[in-house]
Amino acid sequence: MTAEKDPSITGRPGDDVWSFVELIATHQGIDAPPDERAELIRRPDFDHGRLVEQAMRHGLLAALADLLNRHGLRRDLPARLRAPVMAALRHNEYRAHFLTTEAARLAGTLAEAGLTCAFTKGVVLQNSLYAVPGIRNFNDVDLMIAPGDREPVRAALLDAGFTAGTDFDPGTKELRPLSRGDARMYQMSPDHWPHFHRLTGDLGVPDVAVDVANSLTWHGGPWQVPMDEVMAGVVPARVTDEVTLPTLSPVDTFLFLCLHVFRESWIVRTARRKDVSLAQFVDVVRHWTLQPPGTRAEIAAAVARFGLADPIAWVCGHTDTLFGSGIVAELGLSGHARPEWLASAGAGPGQRLMWSGDIRERLRTPAPCDFTAAVAS
Repeated sequence: MTAEKDPSITGRPGDDVWSFVELIATHQGIDAPPDERAELIRRPDFDHGRLVEQAMRHGLLAALADLLNRHGLRRDLPARLRAPVMAALRHNEYRAHFLTTEAARLAGTLAEAGLTCAFTKGVVLQNSLYAVPGIRNFNDVDLMIAPGDREPVRAALLDAGFTAGTDFDPGTKELRPLSRGDARMYQMSPDHWPHFHRLTGDLGVPDVAVDVANSLTWHGGPWQVPMDEVMAGVVPARVTDEVTLPTLSPVDTFLFLCLHVFRESWIVRTARRKDVSLAQFVDVVRHWTLQPPGTRAEIAAAVARFGLADPIAWVCGHTDTLFGSGIVAELGLSGHARPEWLASAGAGPGQRLMWSGDIRERLRTPAPCDFTAAVAS
């Protein structure tokens, strides 16, 4: 059976480009030969330009370069596209090394101040889920802290040379004041600070941004996880041969990965600003796949104990659709992953909107997701 005819592989018959994008997503850093979708790039009518565009949109450009290098497909990309794609991998490798070194410096600063923190997302996942430097795209250093440590952490970051309440201007390579709209948004969200920035003087990474959060969800949301328990479970993680960083426990990492995807894709205001990417769903399925049965059982218990069935089912339901996994069933959440819930979105307290519920189409289509009023039952 060819990839073009198998919806379980392509998700959308006839879209060779999206089939190849899903291959990139699932085959990152894997030496085993890819399946028949790898041959799609060799078709004379294959849209290589759209492939590069889709890879960029979903944080998979470096992963595309690695796949092409790893499996002898590099010359199947047109020459004028090949050089910038390969350069993206080199830059990702450099940026990952630079940000990891900065995270290690910051970890030492916070530890000296007696503060417990957990590094999350890209700086940790680059090794724990992908094990190949530069494949997992990340642009900043993500940090989770306890709500009561906000001011001491702020002081430590300022002492470490970071600036609060600013944005980095890539045109001038300088810091500028945060816009009034963004400042107001953060004032309404005490669970999340504006990025802290530090100018480096480095041509490749002129700015280091640190993203600090003190909640796995969002302020005032109906789903919460006690942060005292989260921070009590912080564990060390080996990120490179030289760097070990504190991070969330495997259980809390899975919860956070899912809840972060949920926040970015279920809340309409957030989704319209920056919708979820395919790479974020890859993080969820890769993390789950690596967990032993005991940890999976602990995750299921935590979901039940904290009342997280609905958001976890929403994310894992779409993850199962994309990758053919069975996370929803294993977590015992099948009753929560109803089609009407998977097609829901949140517009505000108690307000529900709807979208098509076709996660592949949502990810595949560059146009913003179309949210409509929910039909009263």
